[in-house]
Amino acid sequence: MSGPQQETDHPDNKSRLNGDSHESFLKAPDFQNFEHSPRVLVIGAGSRGTAYAEAILQGTNATIAAVCEPIDSKRESFGKRFIWTNKQSKQSDQHFINWREWVEYEEKRRKEEVGGKQTEPGIDAVFVCVLDEMHEEVVCGIAHLGVHICCEKPLSTRLESCVKMYKALNNAKKDSAAEGKKEPIFGICHVLRYSPHNMLLRHLVREKEVVGDILSIEHCEPVGWWHFSHSYVR
Repeated sequence: MSGPQQETDHPDNKSRLNGDSHESFLKAPDFQNFEHSPRVLVIGAGSRGTAYAEAILQGTNATIAAVCEPIDSKRESFGKRFIWTNKQSKQSDQHFINWREWVEYEEKRRKEEVGGKQTEPGIDAVFVCVLDEMHEEVVCGIAHLGVHICCEKPLSTRLESCVKMYKALNNAKKDSAAEGKKEPIFGICHVLRYSPHNMLLRHLVREKEVVGDILSIEHCEPVGWWHFSHSYVR
């Protein structure tokens, strides 16, 4: 057998034609349609906050419900692009100068809701996209509300700060359990999880099961010079 037919009959080529190649794992996940569209708050309307807002609207049916941002021009630009796009005017529950202002609003909204007053829906998830040294005050300041939190990397600039956040989140977890509520999820964003080599490793381990049961993993971060320089300026 020779020519194109020989190439088609080769096992490796058949796998590629069937979408079973190692490259298939790089395919973006399908659009996420949640049964109840999550309402998302973005704290920090800079490059990270904007990137997450774009990803949320492009890949899910979630709603960017509000933004916290101290710089007026950034807050206004973010809101027009992602929140009050089709409305004549913005609502007071859609924009806040900082996270403290939102917490004050949310605590008041919940009290009114418990009292039987009709209120706007609450926030389901929060993206923390402020400066690294501000992560602690934001995460610890909103943890008690029991919302899902996604924090930009790094978690913090000091170990002591990380421990404080852990305790605040753990307390929130216990409070949610005591009230019979769903446990809030906390995540830290890290771009390397989407690097092709890490995605291939995950594909081989979880989907291809090439190494059997995983008992222990020791991982050395494969970074380039740009990561080192970025860490240096931090």
